[in-house]
Amino acid sequence: MKRFDSNSDAPLSVSSLGDRIKAVRLTWRWSQEEMAEALRVDQASISFWERDKIKPSGSAIVALASLFRTSTDALEEGTGFRIPDPPSHPESAKVDREFPRSVSLPAGSEDVVMVVDLADGSSKGKQLSEAMMSLVQGVKDSRRVWVVLE
Repeated sequence: MKRFDSNSDAPLSVSSLGDRIKAVRLTWRWSQEEMAEALRVDQASISFWERDKIKPSGSAIVALASLFRTSTDALEEGTGFRIPDPPSHPESAKVDREFPRSVSLPAGSEDVVMVVDLADGSSKGKQLSEAMMSLVQGVKDSRRVWVVLE
């Protein structure tokens, strides 16, 4: 087993994304279940990522980088990657959050926003103000809502 030193100022020489994810988790003394809960994924995803069986999705990479307080480039490529100190309150990483369902925001104000409702499978182009109202209503209805930027 590789040894990971969280007190070192030198960048880690772990060879893969999975090694970096595992190094942080082990240094923080978190179980795969705890990390999965913090990232709102299942434990199997953490296991697959750590073993480099599958690569985390783009949104999962962003969530990991945010949790680890590093850049996505450092996390993915390993250049300059350092294991961060664990959160001062592990529960703070696990706060319940409301997530938007799915909205793609336009590049210009005259463009339409594509709103996709996964509950009924519908998709509609709406003006930004209408799309924002859909977001607000989704949150009020306690639905999960995702914002997707292209």
